[in-house]
Amino acid sequence: MPNYPVVNFLLRHGHRFAVAVALLPGIAGVYLGFSGWGWPVAVGGGVAGAILYVLAKSYVELVAIIADMLLPK
Repeated sequence: MPNYPVVNFLLRHGHRFAVAVALLPGIAGVYLGFSGWGWPVAVGGGVAGAILYVLAKSYVELVAIIADMLLPK
């Protein structure tokens, strides 16, 4: 039986993965905003984080659907 470690990782930790991916640009935006780049960079980081959360969460859900349909249990 084939082994798919990334699929197993996403099935187990998918929600935490999506949250971590979304927090990275938000934290970077806030850091850069306070470092002198201005508040638009902080807002942009928050918007980029929200968009990345939706994309990562939808990817995790697609992997879960495909794994449920195609991988043997």
